[in-house]
Amino acid sequence: MAIEIDLSKLLDQYKDVVQQAVDEAQEKAAKATVDELTASSPRDSRAGKKYYRGWTSQKKGKSVTVYNKTKPSLTHLLENGHANRDGSRTRAIPHIAPAEKTAAETFETAIRKGMS
Repeated sequence: MAIEIDLSKLLDQYKDVVQQAVDEAQEKAAKATVDELTASSPRDSRAGKKYYRGWTSQKKGKSVTVYNKTKPSLTHLLENGHANRDGSRTRAIPHIAPAEKTAAETFETAIRKGMS
């Protein structure tokens, strides 16, 4: 008694399952990152309310980008600090790096959960 298995069909089904798990994990990680950045972004008068409310995500092709749509040039300055006109420096407010680390962990966990 011989059992015939069509390997290409099995691989196509597995590919679809993996792609669906990756897409769901991307969406979940992007939403969690936007939420975390909104919560952890500075709210002082210099950065303004527009900065912390401006976090969003956008899917382009197979990748998802999380960015600040209202004040994109401010992200680097707040994250790393910068020099002032008088020669002093502003303090860094690291809020993007912790969110990036959490996003990577969320993405990995969601993929593992989606594959099981």
